[in-house]
Amino acid sequence: MGIALRRVTYSFFLLLFFIVTPLLILYASGFRYNFDIGMIEKTGAFYIKSYPRNAEIYINDLKSKHKTPKQITNLAPGTYTLKITKNNYTPWQKKLSVYSGETTFVEDVVLFLENQEKTELGSGSVEFLINKNKDKYAYLDEQNRLFITDVNQDKNFLIFTLGQAYNLVDWSLDNQFLLIKKEELYYTFDLNQKEIQWLPLSAIEKIIWDNKESNIIWYTKDEKIFRYNTQIVNHQPQPIDFDSEKTINDFALFNDYLIIQYTNNKNNYVEQLNKNNLSPVQTISDVNLGKLDVLMADERHLLFTIGSTLYIQNIYQEPVLIPITKADLHDNNLLLTNGYEIVLYNYKESQQQLIDRSSQIVSDILWHPNGSYFISEVNEKTKITEVDGRDQRNSVELLDDPWKKMYLFNKKGDKLFILTPEENFYLTIQ
Repeated sequence: MGIALRRVTYSFFLLLFFIVTPLLILYASGFRYNFDIGMIEKTGAFYIKSYPRNAEIYINDLKSKHKTPKQITNLAPGTYTLKITKNNYTPWQKKLSVYSGETTFVEDVVLFLENQEKTELGSGSVEFLINKNKDKYAYLDEQNRLFITDVNQDKNFLIFTLGQAYNLVDWSLDNQFLLIKKEELYYTFDLNQKEIQWLPLSAIEKIIWDNKESNIIWYTKDEKIFRYNTQIVNHQPQPIDFDSEKTINDFALFNDYLIIQYTNNKNNYVEQLNKNNLSPVQTISDVNLGKLDVLMADERHLLFTIGSTLYIQNIYQEPVLIPITKADLHDNNLLLTNGYEIVLYNYKESQQQLIDRSSQIVSDILWHPNGSYFISEVNEKTKITEVDGRDQRNSVELLDDPWKKMYLFNKKGDKLFILTPEENFYLTIQ
């Protein structure tokens, strides 16, 4: 080989090195040439996580060799049809965008069984009561038999036959006692000893068990609030010191707080007090009259409903009033309906998002334990829907049943317990 040829060959390979090496480095760094826009740009990625795991991944109808959970890299920026499937489960699908140099996270994919297995637990009822931890519910059938369903054990237990018609009022914190009522008289029922004990209290307007002490009962009488210890023989109820000029209409407990609804000088108020020393935390004026239901209370926030109005109170701001028919809380997010719309409201950030609007009545809503899905009952049909509003919201129908229902998830969220007037059962949905 002559000197000239060697120089040409050497120059060619040197030039090839300087051209190819940067391209290889760019390729290894995730850069690709985009023929649509005629330039080099950095690729993006999907990170996909599903419950259950090991689900198939399809991108633009092409099956990936990977299964969930997985990060799929080197995707050109653009919009992709992403599909997650698993045998015997309803597929999940969305159109999602991948951006240059970024990862699009798809972490809250829940796949639900195509055929939800129904497990019968017994007869139904309209007289039921969910405990404070929301892991059990008690109910009475037509024969006045008391049953308790444990949603984490997937079992229903016949506890006792009461013999007479009672109403279920409240659970003790330790789940050892039920507060029950017959006509105007109140009793405690010991679930272990199977004993009914009369409470020497009369003319009660409202009565509830303390949410932090299993032996304390709070009640209102003659527009005053009392505290009563069920474990002390001949114990005298203790009145809560409250301004006598204020007429108490209702009250509630939440953690360390006593929340009182009262009237003073023809104006209606809700006041939040520290339950232990009765020091005031905050007061909201110009509220409605009606049944008080507290969703959350801490040193800064107070969330409660009165009738068909939700009040969201931040101690540093004016209260937000929202008309509702049903509300449920998970972490910072309120799930709300006014009968025709379902709205997601983050009370800490004061941000709301319309989830769905229906021409039919939304009669019930409930968070799934993961906070990424919820169930709704619309026109007597029950479905579970994801919160993620990117593209379509995946939804699966669970029931088509006209009976009025009580819903309760187990802790894992794979079983939905349902009580109707006719039957008690659960659906295995995952």
